[in-house]
Formats: sequence, C-alpha cells, structure tokens
Amino acid sequence: MSYILFSMTERKAAKRHRCIWCGEHIEPGDTYSDERSVYDGEIQRMRWHPECRADAEDGWKNGADEEFMPHCAERPEPLPKAPA
Repeated sequence: MSYILFSMTERKAAKRHRCIWCGEHIEPGDTYSDERSVYDGEIQRMRWHPECRADAEDGWKNGADEEFMPHCAERPEPLPKAPA
C-alpha cells in the first residue's frame, strides 16, 4: 500500500458533491474537505464532510484499517460550529 497526499483543502461547495465516507450529499454552501492524493498508483479526489473526516482520522489513530470502501460508514453528528 502506498499513499501520497498532495493536498487537503477546506472549501465551500459551489455545487453538490458526495462525501466519500458516508455517501450523503455535500450541499452548495456547505464546508467540506477536498483531498487530492494517490493511492497504490491511482489518482484520487475525495470530498469529505468535516465530521466524516474527523471520524475516519479518529478511527485510524485508534488502530482501524486505513483502507475503506467508499460510502461505507454512517455520517456522525456534525461538528459544532465555531462562534462567529
């Protein structure tokens, strides 16, 4: 297994996307993480809800397998918004 992260950018959606973790839509105006990487020689572009990315990272830190099938997990509760 080889993984190279090119970029992880926080964006505001201009159009609808699908979260790689939970499979639910990321709606226009929502903030999401835009990942560009290479995994085992395959270029990937994955979009994540912030809470889905946090859930995946928490699992990986606690020993979960880093490989996963797209749309394999339940969407966790949204992260609390920072005060304005």
